[in-house]
Amino acid sequence: MKIFRHIAGIVLGAFGLVIMLGAGVLIFDAVHRVSLGIAVLIFVLLGLLPFAGAFVLLRSTLAAPGNSCPQCGGTEHVTAGVLRHARSWWLFYIFGWLFAALWRASRKQQVRCVQCDTRYLTATAGTRIAGTLLWMFLLMIALIVIIQQLVEAETSLAP
Repeated sequence: MKIFRHIAGIVLGAFGLVIMLGAGVLIFDAVHRVSLGIAVLIFVLLGLLPFAGAFVLLRSTLAAPGNSCPQCGGTEHVTAGVLRHARSWWLFYIFGWLFAALWRASRKQQVRCVQCDTRYLTATAGTRIAGTLLWMFLLMIALIVIIQQLVEAETSLAP
């Protein structure tokens, strides 16, 4: 049940982001000339409400505590202090800085147990939030590409 809430939250959030971007484009679109009131109504009802629903669905997942220590079972930990950064230049050059930053931030972090000094990898609130934003970003891009393909197919069929 928890995984379905997480997936539904990501899909709902990506859908809300796409609609909010679309409403923003409608405001400045010179061809369709949609009134500001209609664009704001679309932004709020079809964009912000699904995004707020995604926040409600994802709140419990993102605020969940991290893993406990594998050695002693302690729940208190601090960052390990290891200055190690895996550079993913290929992610940066192929997908851009936003994707590379979200990818790097979504990886598990090495922490040190306060009780027994054991180092282990765990997901923190920041890594969970970055991972969720990464999936929303990817799904949003996929939705935009699908919508663009549908619009192009419709315009090519019109006489």
